[in-house]
Amino acid sequence: MIGLALEGGGVRGSYQAGVYMAMYECGLKIDGVAGTSIGAINGAIIASNHGEDLPKIWRSLSMGKVFGFSDDFIKALNNHEFNFDLVKLTFTNFLKILTSKGIELKGIKEVLDKYLNVDDLMSSSLDFGICTVKLKNLKPLYLYKENMEKDKVKDYILASAFLPIFKKEKLIDNNYYLDGGFYDLGPVNMLLNKGYQKIYLVKVQGIGHHQKYDKNADVTVIESKRSLGGLMDLDPNRINENIMMGYYDTIRILKNYDGEKYVFKRKSLKFYEFLNRHVSPRLYKRVSTYFKTNNPKDTTIKALEYIMEHENINYYKIYRPLSTIKKIKKKYPKREFIYNYLTKLKYFF
Repeated sequence: MIGLALEGGGVRGSYQAGVYMAMYECGLKIDGVAGTSIGAINGAIIASNHGEDLPKIWRSLSMGKVFGFSDDFIKALNNHEFNFDLVKLTFTNFLKILTSKGIELKGIKEVLDKYLNVDDLMSSSLDFGICTVKLKNLKPLYLYKENMEKDKVKDYILASAFLPIFKKEKLIDNNYYLDGGFYDLGPVNMLLNKGYQKIYLVKVQGIGHHQKYDKNADVTVIESKRSLGGLMDLDPNRINENIMMGYYDTIRILKNYDGEKYVFKRKSLKFYEFLNRHVSPRLYKRVSTYFKTNNPKDTTIKALEYIMEHENINYYKIYRPLSTIKKIKKKYPKREFIYNYLTKLKYFF
């Protein structure tokens, strides 16, 4: 069985929407999903067989409204202009939160009511589980949907996502709960304990505790090598960027492409050794030392990514390494030793 474990991490969970979209398009069929916090919310939508809607759902959300902030504050914050009005609006909104003793759950409940079909979730053949912590005795709980009463499913998901910044609210059986990240940010063990043989763990740079899992288990980690923004980033551009990152990071893994921040068609080590044949040992050593790489393939890719990022070249495309090197050599002049290194790479004599 193939499982998907989704970490908690607030708005960074938008990355998981892109991850699932890539899996869906590549025809990867999962048998179950376990999530913590925002991973539980995303996981519930996936397990109800509506995961392909996640990018559209995330792009339609106003995260400010979800957290209960005013329209004026959201607009001022997303304009990225620091002025007196922004300071005043910030003070007003956070005073409201303090007066209410935390952020109301109303916005998150509305998201679940609008986008999660509990009937579809419960009737789905996919396993679905969440991690949460009961506040009374700090008891961690791994719960699958078969352990949940149908009319309380959304409450269990809220329990998994309940951070101390929210206004205290008794959710299930007259008890308070804490975000599952206090025990297990990415519940891989839930799936291992249920007999899953292959697991994809999607990390989103969340804050919390990671439970160790069997190092011999077949677990593939999907995570971004670039920032996913803040846990409560309200900018819709940030959400879209995260979705795109998740998509291309997953395409790289599923199709066995090269790269870290960019995606390159896969080429062998011998291909890169041949490209480097005219590079002087002194220059190669300088570049490989700078990037802390051990072979020509890693050195070339790191140098490529360094220049591409420096020149603000689009991340969201699948590149052919040879044609990309040619374009960079033609378009960008020598500026320092890494650029100079790239000009020495030759496939033809």
